[in-house]
Amino acid sequence: MRRISFILILLSFGIAAVQAQHLRVDATEKSFGEMRPLEKRELTFRLYNTAPDTLFLGQPKPSCGCTATVLNKSALAPGDSTELSAQFHAAPGMNGPISKSITLYGRFAGVEEKLAVLRLHADVVADIKYSPGMLRFASFIGDTVVVHAMLTSNTDKPVQLSNITGEFTAYVDTTAGNTYHVEQVQSRPFANFSIALDAGLVESGDSVRLTLTLYPQDKGQLNGTIRIPLSDTELRIPVVGAILRQRE
Repeated sequence: MRRISFILILLSFGIAAVQAQHLRVDATEKSFGEMRPLEKRELTFRLYNTAPDTLFLGQPKPSCGCTATVLNKSALAPGDSTELSAQFHAAPGMNGPISKSITLYGRFAGVEEKLAVLRLHADVVADIKYSPGMLRFASFIGDTVVVHAMLTSNTDKPVQLSNITGEFTAYVDTTAGNTYHVEQVQSRPFANFSIALDAGLVESGDSVRLTLTLYPQDKGQLNGTIRIPLSDTELRIPVVGAILRQRE
């Protein structure tokens, strides 16, 4: 009985391996390279039917609306191939490394199956870059929190910075001690902060420092975003913090 079960397992793996070979792709990952905000770029994948019968491809499913696809033809005879075009739109607010996916489905011998997942990469760069990628902090109730981000020119012309805003939510835990009780958390807007720049004008090749100052008065978590308007996009710097009730 064990031998029979082992053979059945091997056969099932064999069937799965055959199904996985119904479609071959010239590459499962491709990059659009460095892009500017609002820019659109297109690349193509070549899809091959390696099965012994006709393969019917379904409509490709991108992971988000910023990626559009065009499949030249859906019915592939054995050995036949087609081209899949993928267009990516660097939408406002996108910044830094971006990864998207396209899932391919098909029908072979009357059976619908997932054939492959294609990965798309891009690096969206605006007139200003920021570091680090996220502002993090940990403090205690009553402490003044000060965190910094460096804003660096990524263009050959001066960039004026203005109308910088922040949006924050406090997830307040009113229980005693420093242990965080999720079931007791209440969310509320947090407005007790200020944002300042060392200079409002960033010359080509230069950097300026952004300072975020927060005055937390409640135990819990504080999450939010600093928004920096630019001519072609909006930089969004994420902020995450934890506030403890007392030093132990």
